[in-house]
Amino acid sequence: MKDKFYTWSILFLLVGCTTKTIDYEEIKSYQDNSVTALHASADENTRVLLIFPHADDEITCVGLTSYLKAKGATIHMLTLGHHPETKINDTRIKELKCSSSKLGVEKLEIAGLIINKWDDIMQDNITFWYDQQDSIKKIIENKIKMYKPHILITYDTEIGGYGHPEHRISAELTKNIFNENKQDSTFTPERIYQFTLPDKLEKFILSDIPAYDYQMKLTGSKGLPRPDVAINIIEYWKIKNEVALCHKSQYKILNKFYTIADQKDLEAHSKAFDKEYYTIIK
Repeated sequence: MKDKFYTWSILFLLVGCTTKTIDYEEIKSYQDNSVTALHASADENTRVLLIFPHADDEITCVGLTSYLKAKGATIHMLTLGHHPETKINDTRIKELKCSSSKLGVEKLEIAGLIINKWDDIMQDNITFWYDQQDSIKKIIENKIKMYKPHILITYDTEIGGYGHPEHRISAELTKNIFNENKQDSTFTPERIYQFTLPDKLEKFILSDIPAYDYQMKLTGSKGLPRPDVAINIIEYWKIKNEVALCHKSQYKILNKFYTIADQKDLEAHSKAFDKEYYTIIK
């Protein structure tokens, strides 16, 4: 009880004191009800591997992951970043372990690669992630061989969520591995679910994020790919909120994406953000 009170006290300080009024009814109107509802088959023999560069990226797919886990699937997660020499590394790893526990991850793998500062990202100065793609790709390949997943979950390959190049590169490498090996009978992945957003919701959430416009100019992309499927996550929203709350050091950033809510707005937030959207690679 004490821990819960502490969590909400911190959240109030970071989120609840804002003077910005959030119109959840408006946000709800940006959801796209025309997107095909997800009906994925999974059972106790199904294995899932989440592949992301950073601690907190897994928040994007909590609904889908929880849906698959409820059907009996085993969940593994590969986080590529968080080098031991990174100043905040211990904190981020502790938060990631909290998150993976809430998510029901069977095995969490942390590769410990270097992640870049925002100044470098906004100048497209991420030399390691460009120059070491073969090495990063090998790490992903090895984990796929180790865990033999049937389903992979990543960011999109257009702009990488809100425009983070490490999101995009990790998704591109995973997609390349999939396309290069899917005809091999020993290769277990059957599909990739890439997190995305419908157009109106994308513009509402991301249009004020500098990296979003920058990545579109850099890649020539028009934005996130159109969703193939949507999943109603109201049943799993509590888990999604708990996973987000694990990442205390990132509250300020997460608040920009409406990822966490003030306690008084929990019900309204859950109804406004009651879907996750995905592009499917087969």
